[in-house]
Amino acid sequence: MTNPPQAVEANRALARKSQSVRFRALANRNFRLLWLGEGLSLFGDQFYLIALPWLVFEMTGSSVAFGSILMVAGIPRAVFILIGGVMTDRFSPRSVMIVSNLLRLAITLLLVLLLAGQALQLWMLFVIAFSFGLVDAFFHPAYRAMLPLIVRDDDLQASNSLMLGTSQLAQIIGPGVAGVLVRSVGLLLSFVFDALTFLLTSFALALMRPPARPRQAEGDGARKRSIGAEIGEMLAFVRRDPLLKTVIPVIAAVNFLFTGPLIVGTATLSRTRFVEGSAAYGGILSAFGFGALIGMLAAGVFRPQRPGLVSLLLVALEGLVMVGVAYTSGLMIVCALFVVIGFGAGFGNVTVITLTQKHVTKDMLGRVMSLIVLAEVGLTPISNALSGVLAEWNVTVLFVAAGILLAAAALLATTNPQVRAVEL
Repeated sequence: MTNPPQAVEANRALARKSQSVRFRALANRNFRLLWLGEGLSLFGDQFYLIALPWLVFEMTGSSVAFGSILMVAGIPRAVFILIGGVMTDRFSPRSVMIVSNLLRLAITLLLVLLLAGQALQLWMLFVIAFSFGLVDAFFHPAYRAMLPLIVRDDDLQASNSLMLGTSQLAQIIGPGVAGVLVRSVGLLLSFVFDALTFLLTSFALALMRPPARPRQAEGDGARKRSIGAEIGEMLAFVRRDPLLKTVIPVIAAVNFLFTGPLIVGTATLSRTRFVEGSAAYGGILSAFGFGALIGMLAAGVFRPQRPGLVSLLLVALEGLVMVGVAYTSGLMIVCALFVVIGFGAGFGNVTVITLTQKHVTKDMLGRVMSLIVLAEVGLTPISNALSGVLAEWNVTVLFVAAGILLAAAALLATTNPQVRAVEL
């Protein structure tokens, strides 16, 4: 006996949903090009991140110089990020990404030529770092706004899971591979490899054929408005939206309360509490990275019916686990706790990004994504500095205070009915 038409259609719908869970986006040519190109670029970035400090140390022997270079790179990234969002909406994410990658290719090649010609001076590294930070301010909003334009809504969470999981995997594997190769082949070839990845990812983006975006309601005249007016329009949109005006401050609070304890606090914890020292620090960060990778991949398979509520509860759990870290003296237990923290962070990251990408209209994606990136990184220097002061005084207090505040902020956000009710 054949199934009734309703049952057949229900089975087909279930099959389509199952296929989506198994990363159906990989069948999408545009997504494959983006995934492969950016995955290669992220791997190449690890060579730059490993080679740069060694270059600075060879030139100066100073950690202060290296920290100053990182600070110089971070300033334009934060200052110009909202303008990057405007440019993404005015043109297209793909165009902005291609231009950004070609500019980074040019900057890296300039560094290679200066290094090969033995003409590199310290002030030039500051200029190069500033230039990288400036270009990053335009690249990151475009990168965040790209996926909703090339994949179906049903595939967006799985696609984010795959993209972010690949990024996390590159950050886990890449530094070790890069460290060995930098030592083996030298700084110059390491920077050459990074430059090559920018060229290849630009080529992959050029091969993409994303669908045309819908025009803004104002038509072509919208492009004639000032940058400030377009940023103001986005901020007004966020203020009027019950979901975004809760989620974005929570993102800022989470990153402020978590980044410093993760980077500075765990370093202090490793130095003062564990005989393994730097090995303990590396182990804790690896445990967090592993947990985040599992969480990101899990978010592509398991899609909760109330993603906003689930993500906030996971953040609250992270806060409570951080309090547990404060009073734990065994390294293996601390690593296990950071796997749990990483899982919550990875799962929540994919879910919240997908939620906002689906929630925001296509013509404003770049600007809203730029505000979210600013919320993620804008307070990082303050978080690191404040965590350093508190960790120097009492590292236990740092983790307890950050954990309690993190849990309280997340639980307070769950009182918003829009956050509790929102569905993917």
